[in-house]
Amino acid sequence: MGKLIGVKGHDRYRDPVTHQITPALYRVRAPFFWRNTIALFVVGSIPLGVYLYAFHKISDDDFSDIPIPPISDEELKKLKLEYENKK
Repeated sequence: MGKLIGVKGHDRYRDPVTHQITPALYRVRAPFFWRNTIALFVVGSIPLGVYLYAFHKISDDDFSDIPIPPISDEELKKLKLEYENKK
């Protein structure tokens, strides 16, 4: 167990018993660490920027120009009673 069919040459990067990373894999990954870290921040900033832009645009909405229809006292009592019954 632990070996994939057709995958050869990668056993030296993992301990065969514990499957932990060996120092060889750390050495292989070392040249790419900072490049991958910078890429993570660049790629991660795109959805973060979209989220912040959307949040900014939504928070600027002003609904004061939309008229609120008046409600009668009877209708208000009916809605309050309906709300209380749902609780």
